[in-house]
Amino acid sequence: MALTNNEKQIRHKKLEALKKYGNEVLVQLLFMNNGINRTIEKSNEEIKAEIDSIVDLPSGWTDEDYNLAIQKIRNMNITALTNPHLMNNDIHNARSIYEPNFDPWEIRKAEYKAAEVVRNIKSTLKLSELKVTDQIAAIAEVMRFLGIELLNEKKVPVSFANATALSLIDQNYEKPDWTWEVLAHNLYVQNSKEKAEIIAKELINPEMESKEGLV
Repeated sequence: MALTNNEKQIRHKKLEALKKYGNEVLVQLLFMNNGINRTIEKSNEEIKAEIDSIVDLPSGWTDEDYNLAIQKIRNMNITALTNPHLMNNDIHNARSIYEPNFDPWEIRKAEYKAAEVVRNIKSTLKLSELKVTDQIAAIAEVMRFLGIELLNEKKVPVSFANATALSLIDQNYEKPDWTWEVLAHNLYVQNSKEKAEIIAKELINPEMESKEGLV
């Protein structure tokens, strides 16, 4: 069905708005990437190419395509603004300065090696040719393996990363009580009060009929 002139104008304005938004985020990301503390794992050229690709909607694009493009650009911006030290925080939280064998240099070494492992894992996932949901399934399986390994440690350190791994393994394993406290705190800070209340309600009275395959 042919579009009217008014519909064509509306679509044109929406495309212009999308390109403007993409350019605004691009300028912000390039500014951040050129700073002293680089927080984006991509070159300026890669960032621009990604945004150009997002705003270049296919012929006959729909509102769904348009909204997804907005979401992708917004997610790129959020990712760049997210705390880049979350992994290092978990590494630090798993240690205590009061431990007799505490070694700050060992922590630095762990941070460096962990970052290298992350880069290798990301490269492996890209080469796997698996879609994102399958990549996540693979990572979750690795987390389950590590969660069981963690329980064999003499002392299980308190950290969000450890709590996440422990939450993925079978309920018959004996897990530290703090596991659920750490996860609950994270759910609360990552969500609005309203969503936190929904989560709490679901934990008390779960509607498992609509969640087949999750248990």
